[in-house]
Amino acid sequence: MNQIEKIIDIATWNRREHYEHFSAFDDPFFGVTVNVDCTRAYQEAKDKGVSFSLLVLHRIVTAASAVEEFRYRIEGDRVVCYDSLLPEATVARADHTFSFAAFEYDPDELVFIRQAKTEMERLQATTGLNKGGTFHPNAIHYSAVPWLSFTDMKHPTNMRSGDSVPKISTGKYFREGERLMMPVSVTCHHGLMDGYHVAQFIKNLHL
Repeated sequence: MNQIEKIIDIATWNRREHYEHFSAFDDPFFGVTVNVDCTRAYQEAKDKGVSFSLLVLHRIVTAASAVEEFRYRIEGDRVVCYDSLLPEATVARADHTFSFAAFEYDPDELVFIRQAKTEMERLQATTGLNKGGTFHPNAIHYSAVPWLSFTDMKHPTNMRSGDSVPKISTGKYFREGERLMMPVSVTCHHGLMDGYHVAQFIKNLHL
């Protein structure tokens, strides 16, 4: 796990021109925000007595992992595909600051939630960003924004570092008839994927 699965042969890659075109942009990232029905996941979290946010995070990483392009990363002059994803998230503190966190993915969502909850509690008692424990090449960057039901999201990106990590955020859920809906923002490097791949991720996201 967390190993390079393959190196993309850019010369024969059917996305070669797309990759070269968008990689030359000052900001090659594109983003979409969609409202996703989270009624079932909300009820499951209540029934199991677990964190709704962590259950959602587990299902987000599971859905993203199933789309190969979400595991692509630009490393120097090559494009690699990792065999798995490692969720890196923000952890809110009582003083309204936050810490970066890296959670080991486990296919068992209850094991993942228990381990992530322990790490969150540890980080909530610290200060600063905890940058030393994050920034893994196969990361998915995740942040929950439970105070706002947004319709769009702009993420900071450090293009000087060659950033190519997908960024996913969720907002405050809201009621729409009998359903609970939640905004999900997805921001990705356009040289590595298109709207089709984001749609595949949303299709895989079973909330």
